[in-house]
Amino acid sequence: MKATNGNHSSTIDAKSLEVINNPELLTPEKQNRKPANRQNKPVAIKLDLDAGSSRAKFVINGWCGSYPSVLKIVSGELPTGISGCFSIGTKNYAVGRVTSSLNGELVEAFKDNKIKHLDKWLIGALTNHPDLLSDIASERKYKGKPARIKITLRLLSLSSSKRNDIAKILQGTKQFSYEGVIFEIEIANTDYLFPEGYGASLEANKRIPEGCSEFHILDLGGGTLTFSSYQVGKQPKAIEQTPGSGNGMKAIIERLSIALARIDRGGIQFKKDNLESALRNSKLIDGKHSVKYRHGTETVEIGDIVQDALSEWVSEMPIVESLLTKVSQALLNGSPVFTTGGGMAISVIADWIEKYCCADIINAQYHVLINPADINLTGLSHL
Repeated sequence: MKATNGNHSSTIDAKSLEVINNPELLTPEKQNRKPANRQNKPVAIKLDLDAGSSRAKFVINGWCGSYPSVLKIVSGELPTGISGCFSIGTKNYAVGRVTSSLNGELVEAFKDNKIKHLDKWLIGALTNHPDLLSDIASERKYKGKPARIKITLRLLSLSSSKRNDIAKILQGTKQFSYEGVIFEIEIANTDYLFPEGYGASLEANKRIPEGCSEFHILDLGGGTLTFSSYQVGKQPKAIEQTPGSGNGMKAIIERLSIALARIDRGGIQFKKDNLESALRNSKLIDGKHSVKYRHGTETVEIGDIVQDALSEWVSEMPIVESLLTKVSQALLNGSPVFTTGGGMAISVIADWIEKYCCADIINAQYHVLINPADINLTGLSHL
C-alpha cells in the first residue's frame, strides 16, 4: 500500500496497521489500565459535641439539638422515619427517647460509658439531626456508592487524661448505615478536645470587669457538678478544674425521690423523668417557687420538698459542700463566678444555689449565664 506526501511516496506495511488497530497487540500498560474508582465527594460538616451523663448535646452546622444519653443494642430490625437509629456492621443501635419503643440491651452513659461508646454518641448526634443525613444521601452523585462525611469536631470532656482512648475510639469507626444508606465518616482534625464548660468560659470571658485577671465557672450538669477557674486573656485558659462526678442533677433527683418517699401520699410513685420535667417547669410565684408534679388527674405541689432535698444534697455529699464553699470563697475575694449547665436552667435550683453561695456576701459577683443549658456548646462559636 502506498501513500503520497507531496512529491514523495512511502509504503505502509499492512502488518503495521494490524498492530495499530488490534487492541490485543497494545502494550501491557495500556491493556491493564483500570477504570477510575469513582467515589462520592466528602461533605464537610462542623460538629460540636458534649456527650454528657444525662444528655448528649450537639451543634451541627449551627443547628443545636440534644437527646437522652441512653443507647440500646436493638434486637431485630430498625424502623425507618425515626431519629437516632443506625447500624454499625451487623449490629443495630438506637439512641435517645426512641430506645423506649424498641427491644434490646440498654446501655446508659453515666455507668462509665461516656468514653467507651463515644462513637455511638457521635453517630447518634448525626442521626438526630432532622435533615442532615437524608440530604447528604439524596445529593450524592453516585447512588450506589457510600455517602462520605468529613467532620471537623470539637468535643467537650473532663477526660483529658483519656485523650489516646478517645482518639482510638473515634478513628476506629469508619462506617455506619442509616435508612439503607452507607455513610463513611472521617474526623478531619486532631485538636478536638476541650475542657468541660469551655464554651461557657468563652462567653464569660466577654463579661469580665476591667482589671480582673481570674474568673470561675460553676457547672451543674446531669451527672457532674464542676468548679473551674480560668485565667483571663484573649481566650481563657483553665488553671483549675475540680469535678464532683456523680453529684449533678441525677443526685439531686435521687435526694428528691428519697425526701418525697418519706411522706405518705396514698401510694403515689414519683417517677424520675416526671420529677425532672416538674423541676424544669418550676415557676416563681409571689416570691416562692412552685413545682407541680402530675399524677393521673391529681396535681401535687412539691416545691417545699425540693428545698429540703437540696439541703440534703449539700449536707450529705462532702464534695458538693466543698465545691460550693469554693464558690463562696471566690465571691468573698471579689472574683466573679458564672454558673452554667442544665441544672442552672431550673429556676428553683439556680435560685437556691445562689442564695446558699452568696449568703452574707455584699455585692457578690455571681452571674447565671444566658441559656445555661446550651452555652457550654454554643459558646464555642466565639473561637
